[in-house]
Amino acid sequence: MDEKIPYYLKGVSLGGCSCDWGCPCNFEAPPTRGFCEGSAIWHVEQGHYGDVRLDGLRIGMSVHSPAALHLGNVTLLALVDDRADARQREAIEALFPTTPPFSIFYSLASTFLGFHYVPIEMQMEGIRSRVTIPETLELALAPMINPVTGEEEPATLLKPKGFTSQLQELCATAVLRFSKEGLSYDHSGKYGEFSPFEYKGA
Repeated sequence: MDEKIPYYLKGVSLGGCSCDWGCPCNFEAPPTRGFCEGSAIWHVEQGHYGDVRLDGLRIGMSVHSPAALHLGNVTLLALVDDRADARQREAIEALFPTTPPFSIFYSLASTFLGFHYVPIEMQMEGIRSRVTIPETLELALAPMINPVTGEEEPATLLKPKGFTSQLQELCATAVLRFSKEGLSYDHSGKYGEFSPFEYKGA
């Protein structure tokens, strides 16, 4: 029997995808356009995997799914903060295929494009947060706008069984562009989210 590695990760995540605002996946429905493409970055404020501290590091992924994610056949690329030292990189590569929610995405991937150690720049401002990975990812969140009044439309989703988070600030993307290792898309102006997370296990 494999030994269980204790882990704890707490912080905030942001992401965006090709779906319309709100994202049908949040409500167990098929993706807006039949397929799903998107990126997400987790900023670990406090955390460890085994005895390796991961405080302050960022872990992310970009995916393409030809249909709903749960149907599989996903192409997945992992993005890891290049500030991670050798032990931290080893820990992250171990937790990714074994630790939810990362392992859930990993288990659905028929094509895994590997771990890419990159500089992940983040500005954390709630639904106006931004992530930049030079020559790879540009993700900027923005409020949803009411098409009638032109006013911002705040929305919060409480989902007790959510596997990436139980609370999400729903928003849009001002920019969502990704290009790396044969995976490329631009879904600016579509769905975005900003979420606190806390994962733990042994």
